[in-house]
Amino acid sequence: MTTPEGSNVSVLIADDDPLVRRVLRMALESQGYDVHEAGDVQEVIAQAEQRHDLVVLDINMPGGTVRDTLGGLRNVHPDLPILVLSGEATPPDDLPAIRADYARKPIDLDDLLSRVRRLLEGSVIAPP
Repeated sequence: MTTPEGSNVSVLIADDDPLVRRVLRMALESQGYDVHEAGDVQEVIAQAEQRHDLVVLDINMPGGTVRDTLGGLRNVHPDLPILVLSGEATPPDDLPAIRADYARKPIDLDDLLSRVRRLLEGSVIAPP
């Protein structure tokens, strides 16, 4: 996949901060992605029932742990690519090794878009 222009590539942004969601939404929509949002773990799991091609997930969200969230997403879509964002320098030990990536917040928007493209293309297999 070279560009989402004109495609229906769906990205779910899961972050409890509305400003962060807004900035990420604007960056992704500027590249043609169809963007949806969730502000807590329950919304993420509910949104998982819909078709999404990728999730951008804040590691700390109200309503559950990152393990709860990842488990709920993986139960519905085992191969769903997930970009986990956190203020911590290193990824958690239990981050899934399949179709996942990890980036530190605040993320540079060019880096975000590059990571999203790589995940959608399947070229990211495990976090660094």
